[in-house]
Amino acid sequence: MPKKILIIGPSGSGKTYISAYLRALKINAPDGDQIEGLADWFDSKGNKVYCPPDADKEFLDSHEFLWDRNFLKKFLDGQTSDVYLFGMSGNAFEMIDLFDRVYFLKVSPATLAERLRHESRENPMGRTDYQLKNALDWANEIEDKAKHLGIPLIEADQQPEKIFDKIQAPKQ
Repeated sequence: MPKKILIIGPSGSGKTYISAYLRALKINAPDGDQIEGLADWFDSKGNKVYCPPDADKEFLDSHEFLWDRNFLKKFLDGQTSDVYLFGMSGNAFEMIDLFDRVYFLKVSPATLAERLRHESRENPMGRTDYQLKNALDWANEIEDKAKHLGIPLIEADQQPEKIFDKIQAPKQ
């Protein structure tokens, strides 16, 4: 039976980069942000909404990026090989029971800020001052939650192959 491994972390922790690196090696390592139908932004009433690239305090304080549990379960059940899903959402911790193992990519606030502001980054979240402050606060909050839940932390400033060594499913 294929193993289901979740790798979470804050925006800028390298989830997209590591996922792309592993996919280039033909490893089943999808980036959650690229799975059509997995996630959307929602308002406080549960309505799907569009998130503007320059989302401000008002928007970010009243909307959340969430995964669809039923979609995720079907996606995982359809995997024919070990899957290493890289991603994060406002409700990711509510999905960890769908996985055999979960890991958290830990990164320093200074490195996060640098990565979030880098011009090569496609995801616009973190470009405005408020978005950056919000992202850094959220990174601290989710790291604390991961620690509380006993989720192993992996230093995200390592080469992708070193990170993969730590998350790789045991050989059958």
